[in-house]
Amino acid sequence: MILDATAAELSELLRSCLAVPRWIEQVASGAPYASADDLRERARQAADPLEPAEIEEALADHPRIGARPQGQGLAAAFSTAEQRAPDADDAELAAKVSAGNAAYEERFGRVFLIRAAGRTRAEVFAEQQRRLALDDETDLRIVAHELREIAMLRLERLIERRPAIRSHITTHVLDAARGLPASDVAVTLEQLAGATGTWTVVGRGQTDTDGRITTLGPAALPVSRYRVTFDTGSYFAKQGTSTFYPEVVVVVELADPSAHYHVPLLLSPFAYSTYRGS
Repeated sequence: MILDATAAELSELLRSCLAVPRWIEQVASGAPYASADDLRERARQAADPLEPAEIEEALADHPRIGARPQGQGLAAAFSTAEQRAPDADDAELAAKVSAGNAAYEERFGRVFLIRAAGRTRAEVFAEQQRRLALDDETDLRIVAHELREIAMLRLERLIERRPAIRSHITTHVLDAARGLPASDVAVTLEQLAGATGTWTVVGRGQTDTDGRITTLGPAALPVSRYRVTFDTGSYFAKQGTSTFYPEVVVVVELADPSAHYHVPLLLSPFAYSTYRGS
């Protein structure tokens, strides 16, 4: 869990909350933490104040409102989840926000930042227009405040979800013929690249003695299609058993970047089944 994480492990998680090296170092130096409240308090104190150069560093890690986050890390997954809104598909409103982004960047020379979580696009647009009329010093104070709010919200999600102990997609293989977990099954996780239609490996693993892999890939993945391939041929060969299925391939659609996806496999030499687990 996040409270038990080492300084190095915690640093990787904190980077997805606020990409300011000084803040990350100060918070991670307190690891491991005795309680969630201790971690929260250390994070709040270290984030206030943020220097102008640190604000610039942090903004480089945030996408524009309405834009798709780049990369496949936890920060991108957070941004995707935070930018969901009931009116996000309103084309006219999206065009207004996009024009507001451009006007803001021309006015202040930085990306417009706001805590999008819990706000509609209409609310974001209204705040965007209000801030365009402010002077630079006043708006910069607001940016620092918004960065702190985003950082603390993300930290809270890390505390609640404890993503350090498992990957975004996990699996569990049971050998139905033997009535036992299937250990030492090699599993590969791939992501479909929409532009090229090719599959890219994002994780590999081997089932443990309980038939599980909790660290199959990254702790967070973006919305996409994924392929989980089980090397069942090698597994049965080790037992001296023939099988009709030398490999099992399960393709899944990851639609919610904030939710955990578990893909179990119930296996026998001549049949298998799978489902979405928890």
